[in-house]
Amino acid sequence: MATVMEPEVLVADYSPPAKKNYPTDLLPERDLRPKERTNLTIEEAEALANGEPFELIDGRMVYKMADRKHSRSQRTLIVKLSDYFEQNPIGEAFPEFSLRLWPESKHNFRVPDIAVFLNENLHEEERYATRGPDLAIEIVSDDDTASAVFAKARLYLEKGSRVVWVFFPTEKRVTIITPAEWRWESDTLTCPEILPGFSIEVEKIFSSPARKAS
Repeated sequence: MATVMEPEVLVADYSPPAKKNYPTDLLPERDLRPKERTNLTIEEAEALANGEPFELIDGRMVYKMADRKHSRSQRTLIVKLSDYFEQNPIGEAFPEFSLRLWPESKHNFRVPDIAVFLNENLHEEERYATRGPDLAIEIVSDDDTASAVFAKARLYLEKGSRVVWVFFPTEKRVTIITPAEWRWESDTLTCPEILPGFSIEVEKIFSSPARKAS
């Protein structure tokens, strides 16, 4: 059953944390480890990442760490969405898709866990998207903070997303966020404004696969 919540009930005002003073601050930027550098460009960060998923926030690399529950939920959603788009070729779902939401900035990009774009907003000639996905999906891991994840949700909406889903595997529920409302859902998840006819039981997203006894 869906429960409508006021935004201020779900998350307090968020502002980026102040930069910390590290003992290595006296070293030249080029001699610091990647995660300690504060002025990386997107191209520099990509070269240093060694294929690991990360976001670039004001020039600092933030690696995306996914636990088992996070990865399982992401896989289930990708399979379900891919099946939907096979039958309804109106868009595409991408895991870990990079968004350059500030085209003028060389020091920022974000990576939602899943980005759903309708065909009219997909531009094959662009390596990155420069707007929010039609549907952005974030899955909260144990190391994440709700305030930071909700801040990303608001950012996606500001940059063009119509709906954001935030999954909480431990609580087995989803926050559905639109420009008009924030609400919890713990029964059946739908998105008629973007994915007509799509539905999935929330419990199935978080359920563990059956295993044979050894």
